[in-house]
Amino acid sequence: MSASITVERLTLSVPIYLQRERRASGWARMFLGAAFDPPRRELIRLLDDISFEAHEGDRIAILGRNGAGKSTLLRVLNGVYAPTSGHVRVDGSCQALLNMSLGFNGEATVRENIFLRGTAMGLKAASLREQIEPILDFSGLHDKSNHRLRTLSAGQRMRLGFAISTTFQHDVILMDEWVGAGDSEFMARATERMKGRVGGSKVVMLASHSVGLLRDICNKGLVLEQGRAVHFGDILSSLRAYHDLLASLREQDVVPELQSTSAEVIYGCVENLIVAHGAIHLQGWCVSNTGKVPRTLALAIGGTRHAATVFESCPRPDVMRHFGLSNDQCGFRATFAVPGLESANDIDFDLRVLGGHSIEDAHAPLRIAGAVSAMLRPSTRSTTVQ
Repeated sequence: MSASITVERLTLSVPIYLQRERRASGWARMFLGAAFDPPRRELIRLLDDISFEAHEGDRIAILGRNGAGKSTLLRVLNGVYAPTSGHVRVDGSCQALLNMSLGFNGEATVRENIFLRGTAMGLKAASLREQIEPILDFSGLHDKSNHRLRTLSAGQRMRLGFAISTTFQHDVILMDEWVGAGDSEFMARATERMKGRVGGSKVVMLASHSVGLLRDICNKGLVLEQGRAVHFGDILSSLRAYHDLLASLREQDVVPELQSTSAEVIYGCVENLIVAHGAIHLQGWCVSNTGKVPRTLALAIGGTRHAATVFESCPRPDVMRHFGLSNDQCGFRATFAVPGLESANDIDFDLRVLGGHSIEDAHAPLRIAGAVSAMLRPSTRSTTVQ
């Protein structure tokens, strides 16, 4: 069976209820106000006149800031919301990784919840019976199979939901952020399974703030802003349109969250490391998911944090082209004073390079290139390769 998604002039409006602001001097007046002044119903438009097509082989990134309509669009494609107007058609079996707790019942056992969750996903009981043991094996919950779901931790419930959701291969996958749950061992298995499911699917739509992930997986992109599609095309042009949009909003100073660094995801790579005369010299690149270039680095060695004594931005047109950035000043040269070091062999403890916009908020570890990691002592290699 062929797989495709067709969206024509999709519009979605939902009702909200607004209460007139009032001041009450006591409990009686507050209850009387609630009884005789009911909330006012209004319609708000979440998606507005969106059109696009996805065919076999398409991996489409859904880009946009918080509240742009990414998750809402995925829920419409999955049938959670019916369009107010327009046309949506999804051909092929569809798997939506949007809500890992859908269909769960806290009073039912883990084994029973496999059937409940699977039924909510539209799976047949006969196929679910054959997958109970593999699901319990993958989630590591064999010893909990007859326990009530409410006795499990949040992480265990997430692992169970993930194991059920990804047991079967589907033609179309809808994902809201790259799914991850549990400890590092389970995360490794989950990542491998997700790669397999994405690779085996005919159409993938992924909403994420991780530009690096989207660049690696997707070949097309859809940029949303305030519920409208402002760009649809290949992934490189879509990333460029997304970063240009964010840069424009920052210049207008109309979107406060874009000025906050706490919500940013910073990533990059240390490509060269030189130790000489008590200093570590680094070269590489660093950028945030919003297209901003971090202004400083911190070096964490053996629990001690060092600020960069020298930090210079430099052009990296290759990184700019790869991620569709608005400018090429995403490379860096940084120097850290670390007395007592004469060569890379002297670094026999944990080394991390952290990116940020100030020394206080530098917390995002950059990847250490393989050539740099090989220079360090074996005891540090397992911790420096991200």
